[in-house]
Amino acid sequence: MSDMRLVVVGASGRMGRVLIRAVTETEGATLVGAVERAGCPELGRDAGELAGIGRLGVDVTDDPLAAFARADGVIDFTSPASTVHFAELAAQARIVHVIGTTGCSPADDAAFAAAARHAVIVKSGNMSL
Repeated sequence: MSDMRLVVVGASGRMGRVLIRAVTETEGATLVGAVERAGCPELGRDAGELAGIGRLGVDVTDDPLAAFARADGVIDFTSPASTVHFAELAAQARIVHVIGTTGCSPADDAAFAAAARHAVIVKSGNMSL
């Protein structure tokens, strides 16, 4: 069986860097994408260097759809508005979307439910467990 190909969105943030390390340390998982917002100063940097683990050959990009097209799943601990957008893109790409974003509204949850018609959505407000 091949590794699950994963993208981390919000890659330059504190959680994004932790998630990059976690993916690379997890047997059966491979980091294939790292996404940040347009204009982020870390765009173009290697995700592994950003996370303090050395080069991985995965550059941080602001093109989530292209990254999602190469992936089996996306891990998202960003903001509610960004997470809604990423849920729509995950549904288009038909990939798994793991959501650890907090502060989502009922309207956001409705958007996730709509996206879940085309993608597997795993959402928890507390991933510490």
